[in-house]
Amino acid sequence: MNMFVKATALAGCIIGSGYAQTYDLPILFIDSKQKCLDFYTFEKIPATIKVLDGKTNNVADSSKGIQYDIGIKVRGFNSAAFPKPNYTIEFHDSTGKDINVSLLGLPPSDDWVLHGPYLDKSMIRNSFAHWLFRQTGRYSPRTKFFDLYINGVYRGVYELTERIKRGKYRVNVSKLKKTDIEGEELTGGYIWEFDYIIDRHGAGLPSYNPADFQTSDGVNVVLRYPKKEKITKEQEEYLKNYLNNLEALVKDGKNGNGYENYVDVASTVDYILHQELTNHADAYVYNFFMYKPKDRTDEHGNKTVGKTTLGPPWDFELAFKNSFKPDSGNNDKKDTNSTIGFDFRSTSSWIIENNYNNFNVSTGLGSYTLAGWLIEMWRDSVFQIEVSKRWAELRSGVWHTKTIDAYLDSMKTYLTSAAERNFKRWPNLGKASGTNDEDLEPMKYCDTNRPQKARMIMGGYNAETWDGEFEHVRNKTKERMKLIDELLGFKEPEKPVVFEPIIHEPDWQAEMGDTSKAHIDANHLSRLSPANFFVVNGDHLEISTSIGGTFALVDLNGAVLYRTHIKTGVTTMEIPAKARNKHWIATLNGKMLNK
Repeated sequence: MNMFVKATALAGCIIGSGYAQTYDLPILFIDSKQKCLDFYTFEKIPATIKVLDGKTNNVADSSKGIQYDIGIKVRGFNSAAFPKPNYTIEFHDSTGKDINVSLLGLPPSDDWVLHGPYLDKSMIRNSFAHWLFRQTGRYSPRTKFFDLYINGVYRGVYELTERIKRGKYRVNVSKLKKTDIEGEELTGGYIWEFDYIIDRHGAGLPSYNPADFQTSDGVNVVLRYPKKEKITKEQEEYLKNYLNNLEALVKDGKNGNGYENYVDVASTVDYILHQELTNHADAYVYNFFMYKPKDRTDEHGNKTVGKTTLGPPWDFELAFKNSFKPDSGNNDKKDTNSTIGFDFRSTSSWIIENNYNNFNVSTGLGSYTLAGWLIEMWRDSVFQIEVSKRWAELRSGVWHTKTIDAYLDSMKTYLTSAAERNFKRWPNLGKASGTNDEDLEPMKYCDTNRPQKARMIMGGYNAETWDGEFEHVRNKTKERMKLIDELLGFKEPEKPVVFEPIIHEPDWQAEMGDTSKAHIDANHLSRLSPANFFVVNGDHLEISTSIGGTFALVDLNGAVLYRTHIKTGVTTMEIPAKARNKHWIATLNGKMLNK
């Protein structure tokens, strides 16, 4: 069959299904080469992908898309058994070697996640949560919505998501070489995850996220970079000892004093506030990513310690009051995952009150151990002051109600037509959903008689319309903000002080040919714009910037306390008298400056 006939046949198949043919989102076409692609696909299978990314896109033009060779498999644990699952894809050249590809305008990488919002009937939770974290000035995976076809069958609206991995445009820690086994070169470039240990053998599936090692407290550590098969013995031992030394701060009667020598406090504050705002169902125990840059000593002998940095965050389908359902009713609209206070305080108090040894908990899904050092950080009065101050800064600007409303309004307009298409394909509005739900157009080339996982009802809210689902996320976000405002004694100003942070949007096409355009200081990798930030040293400010412009200090009501023009490079200044002993936000050219 020639290319024209193939394209005509594909278009005819899709047209016959009765779905709209011209889309306002990009379209991705995947061909699994007549192989089954379901949750029994343990290893990536070879496939092809075509990408249509114009202002509007028509399925009849599928032959005009840019085609790539990929490997693909279903990803996740429970979500792998949804009729609309998530996928991991990896790009290959003609020899099967991994290659970096830019998709839908995002910086290039060799692998990506295709997230299929199924339980999340608003379709916005993941992208909204990642946007919120980027608003703090820190990296969180970028996302793009698109329509997906697999083997000519429409699979609904999906979300292209960057995977959490080491890379220039993602978690930009230093590369660890096999020879980096001593000195400062050994101290950084690590990415890891605290996670459950889950056994999927009972469902006929391989184990999911087995721990690569456990800390002295029994915390399950999954290595993300370097991977278990690539890390050297010296590197693994260094990271294990580093985490054990951090845990030792809360043993033998110790209360965690000295945590600031191991943990990046500012990133911890932002991470916790983000988990609390999103009301994340798996907060602090599951999909809990961290990384550590290298220690560095400059030419003057000044040493900077690469500290454990919390984040980036991950997996928000069960956030914003959409957690597991307490029963199997088909129309239950109860709010689950709901607390009257901080999720962190509730989680740690529950563990302590139930006398779990070393904060270890066994559940029906698996086991986990909450990090004792994080609990002690939370209890520290100095840390609590930083939490309150940072909440006030974020809520006065980039997390102000009007800022969030503006973002959600724009996304609602953008996704309205796409949501209509999606819920024609997946008519699960107004009813409970979960694993092994029926697919009216099941995946081709799969044996439908294969054993299936037991059905699990999930998701805590089921509106009758997509608009109702979307507004539920908005309303619960506002309720959560109001609750935390009360807990921290904050009153939101009438108008936002600043609408957005300074974000480093990489010009990767230019930078790939000129690495000098992408110079990033390895000591500031927790920032999304690591070339633009400030540090407070006593009564002085040290401002680093690659863009220069108008620098200003504004109070939480927007009044300008100080304004000056600064050039690119490093500017050191005494904190102006008018701004001393006051709570202010640093801005550069009207945007929030990272700190």
